[in-house]
Amino acid sequence: MDLESVWAHREEVIYPETFGGFSRGIFPLSQTYFQPFPNAEIDPRWMHYGVFEFAPTEKRESWLYVTSGHSNPWDTPPDEYRPDATSGAGVEFSIETRENGDWAIRFLLRMLAFDLLLSSGHFGDKPPLGLHDRIPLGGPVDGNAGTPVTHVILHTPESYPNSFQLPSGKVEILQFIGVTDEECDLARSDGFDALRAKLLSEGNFPATDLHRR
Repeated sequence: MDLESVWAHREEVIYPETFGGFSRGIFPLSQTYFQPFPNAEIDPRWMHYGVFEFAPTEKRESWLYVTSGHSNPWDTPPDEYRPDATSGAGVEFSIETRENGDWAIRFLLRMLAFDLLLSSGHFGDKPPLGLHDRIPLGGPVDGNAGTPVTHVILHTPESYPNSFQLPSGKVEILQFIGVTDEECDLARSDGFDALRAKLLSEGNFPATDLHRR
C-alpha cells in the first residue's frame, strides 16, 4: 500500500466508519491561513490537507470537524511502513460543536496551519501542539464580537476513538475544546481535570458551546 492508498483509506474507510458519513466534502487548507505568520515557508504538500465535517450520529449528538492530511506518510517509503510506528506527524485534530458552522472549519484550518509551522521550525524550538496545551486566540473563536470563547485547550476525545490505525502507522486524535478567559485560568491554576468537571456539570463538554449557559 502506497501513500495514495493510505490517504484514501483514511478518508474513505477510517473516517466514515469512525465518525459517520460526510456532510460535505473536504475544505482544503489554503495560503490564506498562513498570512498571519510573516515569512512563513509553505510546503506545497500542505495545500492537500483539509477538514471534514460530520453530522451527529446515534452515538454522538454533536457535530464533528476533523483534519485530514497531517498523518500522511510523505517521507516514509511504502516498504518501511510499520503498524507500530507513527504515520506522518502522527496526529489529526478535531473539534466538536453544538451546531454546525463554518467557523469551526476555519478555526481548525487555522490551528492546522499553526501546527504545521511549529513542526517545521518556523517558531524556533517551540514544539508542536500537544495534549492539554492552552492556546489564546486573540479574540472570539468564531470572529464575532460578544462570543465569550477566546481560548482553546487540547484534550483526549471522549465521544469517539482517540486514535486510529493506518497501514503506515498509528495516528492520535487531539480535540480542541473552546473555553473562556476564566475557564482557561481555572485550567492553569487547578489543572485540566478541574476544568473538565466544571464544563461537564454545565453541559459545555466535550462539545464546544459558543454561548455559555
